[in-house]
Order: sequence, then C-alpha cells, then structure tokens
Amino acid sequence: MRVVSRRAVSFVASALLAGVLFAPVAQAQEDEAIERELVGLEGQVAALMSEPLRSESLRSATFVEERLTDGELFYRLQDYIRASIIFTDIVDNYPQHAAFPDALFLLADSLFRAGDYLGARTRFREVLSHSSEPGFRPFIQRSLGRLIEIAIHTRDFEGIDDVFAQLNRLPPSEIEAATTYFRAKYLYNRAVPADDVLRAPGGSQDTGHPATTGIDLATLDQARQAFEAVQEGSPYYPQARYFIGVIHTLREQYPQAIEAFTRVLRAPATTQEHIQVSELTQLALGRLYYETDQLEQAVEAYQAIPRTSANFDEALYEIAWVYIRMGDATRAERALEVLAVAAPDSHFLPDAKILRGNLLLRNGRFEEANRVFREVAREFGPVRRELDEMLAEHQADPIGYFRQLVRENMQTFDANAFLPPLAQRWASMEGDMDRALGVLQDLAEARQLVTETSLLVQRLTAALSQPNRVAVFADLRRQRELTTGFRNRVLRLRQRAIALESRGAAATPELEEVRARRREIERFIDRMPTREEDFAEMDGEVVGRYRRLERELSRMEVELLGMEARIAATERYLADTSGTRDASGDEAVANELRQQRQAIDDYRTEIGQLRILIEAGRLQVGVGDDRYQRHERLRAEHARLVGEERRLGGGSSRMEPTFRRIATLESQLDARDAEIDRIVEERTASIRAQVDEESGRIEGYRRELGQLEGEAEEVVGAVTYQNFRRVQQRFYDLVLRADVGRIDVAWAEREEHRMRVEMLTRERSQELRSLDDEFREITDEGGGGAAAEDDAEEETP
Repeated sequence: MRVVSRRAVSFVASALLAGVLFAPVAQAQEDEAIERELVGLEGQVAALMSEPLRSESLRSATFVEERLTDGELFYRLQDYIRASIIFTDIVDNYPQHAAFPDALFLLADSLFRAGDYLGARTRFREVLSHSSEPGFRPFIQRSLGRLIEIAIHTRDFEGIDDVFAQLNRLPPSEIEAATTYFRAKYLYNRAVPADDVLRAPGGSQDTGHPATTGIDLATLDQARQAFEAVQEGSPYYPQARYFIGVIHTLREQYPQAIEAFTRVLRAPATTQEHIQVSELTQLALGRLYYETDQLEQAVEAYQAIPRTSANFDEALYEIAWVYIRMGDATRAERALEVLAVAAPDSHFLPDAKILRGNLLLRNGRFEEANRVFREVAREFGPVRRELDEMLAEHQADPIGYFRQLVRENMQTFDANAFLPPLAQRWASMEGDMDRALGVLQDLAEARQLVTETSLLVQRLTAALSQPNRVAVFADLRRQRELTTGFRNRVLRLRQRAIALESRGAAATPELEEVRARRREIERFIDRMPTREEDFAEMDGEVVGRYRRLERELSRMEVELLGMEARIAATERYLADTSGTRDASGDEAVANELRQQRQAIDDYRTEIGQLRILIEAGRLQVGVGDDRYQRHERLRAEHARLVGEERRLGGGSSRMEPTFRRIATLESQLDARDAEIDRIVEERTASIRAQVDEESGRIEGYRRELGQLEGEAEEVVGAVTYQNFRRVQQRFYDLVLRADVGRIDVAWAEREEHRMRVEMLTRERSQELRSLDDEFREITDEGGGGAAAEDDAEEETP
C-alpha cells in the first residue's frame, strides 16, 4: 500500500477548501454575466420591436426621385428599354408626384430612341395634353419637335397641322433649333415623295433626273425658307444647308445648289453626323459638277471622300464615269480596279465589272475584256439560274410561298430567309423591303418582350409558391434573421441559466435522463447563427450548390449548341451532295435529323424549367428553410426540457426571474415573427394579384401580336415577292449585259479580223498591181529591143 505524504494530503485539503470558499463568488460572477447579457438583449429586442413594418417594402421618402435617377442613368447609357421600364413604373404608379412630368417626357423619348415610334407618339401626345401645367412647360416644344420627327419616320402626317398650330403659339425665342429643323424637314417630306433626288453619274442609283414632276413646289419653297431659318452655329446647320442644296437641285438651279453645298463644307465637321453630311455633300457636288460639265471639279469632289468612308465605293464608281466623259478610259479603268480591291463586297461591284469590261473592249483589249465578262457570267449566272429555279418551283402561287416563308421565319426574317446564299451578298434591301423588315423586327422584338415577361411571371409564381416566402423579401428576410439571431442568443442564455441552477444539485434518475437529453441538444447550439456573417456563411454553402447546378445546366446548353451545329453541318452536307446518293436514304437521314432537332428543343425546354426551379429554390435559401426549421424544433425542445428539468428538480427561486424574463423575450420575438408572417402574406397576395393582372394582359398582347403577325404575313409576303423579282431581274440584267459584252467582244474581234483581212487583201491587191506594173514595164522594155533587131535584119542585104 502506497504511503501518502503529509504534504500531498495538505495540498488536497487546501484545494477542497478553496473550492468551497470561492464557489459562491464564481456563481455570483456568472449571475452578473447572465444579467448583463439579458439586459442587453432586452434593449435590442425592444429596439427591434419599435421598428415599423409596412405591408409594402420599406422605401425611402425619395424613392421616386431615386427611381427617376436610375432611369436617367440607363437613358444616358443608351439602354432605352430598361430606361422605359423604370419610367413606365413612375408614370403608371405615381401620377401625382412632382417627378411625373420628367418621367413622362423621358419615357416618350426613350421609346422614340428605342424605335417604338407609335408608343412614343402616344406618350408625347400625353405630354401635350398637360401643356397648361407649369411642370410640363419645358417639354412642350421638344415634344412637338419629336412628333414631327415621328411623322417623318412613319410618313403618317395626320394631326401634324395641330402640332404646327401649337408651335405657332409659342414665342420664337422658346423654339429650339431642332424643332425648326424638323419642321423644315417635315415640309420637305410633304413636298418630295423621296429623299434621294440627286442623280448619280452613269445611272447608278438613278432616282430620277432632277425635275419638278410630282413635287409640290409651293410646299417645297416653304421648306427652303424653313431650312434658311436654321441659324449658323446650330448643330443642324450643315443638314439644313444640305437640304437647301437638294431643293435647288430639284428646281434645276444648279449654281445655287452648288453654292449651298459649298456652304456645308465651310463649317468644320466635329461630330459623326456632320462628317456623314460632309461626305454626302461631296457626292452631291460631284454629281452636280458632272451635270454641269465641270469635270475637274467633279473629280476633286469625289476624291475628297476618304477611304474610311462608307461612301468610298460609291465615289469610286461615279468618278469612273467622270473619267469616261473626260475621255480618260485608263484612269476610269484604274478607278474600277481600285473599287474591286478596296470594296470587294460593294453592291456597285457587279456594275463596275461590266463597265470595266466595256472600257477594255473600247481600248481594244479584247482578251482582258472577254475574261472580265466571263467572270461576271460565271459568278452571277448560277445565281440567276438558282433564282429562276426557285421561282419556277412555286409558280402556281409564288406570293403564297413567300407568305409561308414570312410565317416560318417571323422571329428572324431577313435576306437569308428568301434568297439563295449566292444572291445574299449582292442583294440590297431598300425601300419597301427595308421598311417591311423593320416591321418584322419590331414584331419579333415585341414577341421577345412578351416571352420574357411571361418567363418573369413564371419565375415570380414559382418563387411565391414556395413555403419559405419570407426569404423573397429582402427587408423582411433581414427582420427574420434578427429575430432568429436573438432567439439563438436567448437559447444560449437559457442554457447558461439552467447549467448554473443545476450546478451541485442532487438528481433523480428521471431528472438525469431529462438533463442528458437537454445536453444532447446543446451540442448543436454553438452552430446556430447569431450574427449577420453567421447567416451569410451558413447560407453561402447551400447557394453554392445551386450555383453548381446552374453551371451544369449551362454546360448542357453548350452541348446542345454543339449538337445543333453538327445537325446543321450534316444538313448542309446532304444539300450540297444530294445528287450523289439514293433519295430514299437521304430522306431517312433528314427525318432522323428532324427528330433530333425536336429532341434538342424538348431538352432546351426542360433546361429552362429546371433553371426556373433552381432559381426558385435558391430564393428559398435563408431563414425559414428546412435547416432553420430544424433549429426552431431544437429550440422548442430545449425550452420544454428545461421546464421539465426545473419541475423535477424544483427550480430555485433565485433563478426564477431570469427564466421569466427569457420567456418574455421569446414571447416578444414570437409576436414579431407573427407580424412578419402576416406582412409576408399581404405582400404575397398583392404580388399575386398583380401577376394575375399582368398574365391577363400578356394573353391580350399575344392575341394582338397574332393579329398583327397575320397582317404582316400578308403585306410582307407580297413585298418580299416583289423584292425577289427585283433581285431576279437585277441578276438577269447582269448576266445579260455580260453575255452582250462577250458578244460585243466577239463582234469586235470579228470586225477586227475582217478589217485586217480587208487590209491584207488591199495590200495584196496593191502588191499584185505593183508586180503587174513592173512586169509590164519589163515586158514593154523587152518587146521594144526585139523589134529593132527585126528591122535591122530586114535592112541587111
């Protein structure tokens, strides 16, 4: 048996005595710590309870002004669609606010700049309906000017006389230069049926020789006077002088037109618009100098257009005609060669090639001319045949065929939809076709916006259908995080209080069982969040999982794009090699490809639905989801076990006030959470009502779009057919001119050969005559000597 030393016994006794002496002190310190934290919690909970909760999201007193600023920011960034959405929110929901006039005008101008002229016209007219109110006064004349611009764009001049009447009532000092300019342009458009009236040399882009046929001369003179009213220094001064030159050209007043165009060039071109006007002015001067036989000046005007200009190819083509009139075929040919190199995709190039071939023919370079004509025929002959075959296949109802094309390609209709690939490079979409494509583009954009709105409705519906709707509202979510954090802090206080109360107390087996279950729960208490960063860290892990799912969906979408590309490549290969295989086999492959395309569309639809579900699920991450509900159950169970433990152990009266105060805090937090839940339900009901209302509007929009698309199908189908025939005629003319050129080359070579044969024949005849003459001379000389000898013989006896 080990012998315990006296010193060891003394040390153990001292330790036990210290524990007995200092236990009350430690307990008092723990009581004070609990009291301090409890007082702090009571103050924080009281402050939280005093914060107001509103049925709508908490908004600052300057919310509308902030929204207006946001809209103006998008407006300045030229994101007019987003700007119009924000301004629409202000206009529709806050018509009594002081920012309403600014929002309404900016909404109208955003729609105008986005190309929605009809919507902009409605809003500008709404601005004018408030013309008597002081807040709208700064926008009146600008709205009038915009309405004139819209009338010019749409060529719908109904109601413009009323606009002019309102403008005439304004003081001249308040009318801006833009309004003056567009009023003049409106008069010009009323007087002249087309904008481009200057005739290009050689007939390219010949829109009519300057003449007064079909022009309202009285209105045209009013337009000139209105353009004259635009003061020098105005940003519209160059454009106004340009139109004055055009008006003089229409009246065949060429010297005055040249003077007006020259004044355009005197102003420095500091903006991109002024640079474009200067380049158009140089073209106009070149054409006028050409018409007035001032050919050197015409060359200078065309050469002033820089190589970087979009009009450089046009200037090269027209300067070639100037050189031809000057009789300098070499420089004309050189200009056309530069055109072929500098602008290989120019729509002037086919005509330029024909012209170059004719110049080579004129210069007697038959082989080169024939090569150029053959090149044109070889390049454009297949296009012509393809166009002819395409029309022949649908000769029974060609317009119906083009209507079907419009219907099948309504979302992305362009030249690719109705022209063969070879023809697309050289076809130009101008006039009615360009406007028709603009209509389809507007319809496609409207359809896209309706689709995006429908998708937004689906996303909102999915988010509001989830059980944890409090996470959708940022302000209420933060409130719930605060109450949850306080609950977890209260839980830790209860844990410390019950631990302090049960310290050193005797326990029955039943009480020990309750305590064991309580302590089992307390193992999870430290993991429960109490601070804002705790919530962020806890939620970030789950949000990361959703992000990984979204990345996986994006990877699947990329795979679908690759599959579509392979299908398109296979279809192209089948089309290019259709004559080398059995037709039935090709049809089977085509059917399989169609099924694969349908499968890709189905997969893409499923991916879209999954993306909505993932987004809705990610919105549910946060207070109120399954993790926090589990915490709530643990807190409730812990409170029940503490109550059971105190009942079984006979809770001390000293800790009773602490537990009552803890229960009071939880009751206050319960009341706060109930209020949050009530507001969540109110907001959800309000949003659902708005979503249902918007869903009804969307259905109405879809019906209206369907009617508009039906009308567009009829109109655009007919316009497309007419444009197709023009394109077909253009390629027919190109091939015909190339064939005529080849015939001219052959005829010229024949004529050259005939003339050479005639020349050689004449030379041969001349040589034969010369030989005959020489022979006669020789013969005559020989004949004379023989006669003398005969005479001499006769005289000899």
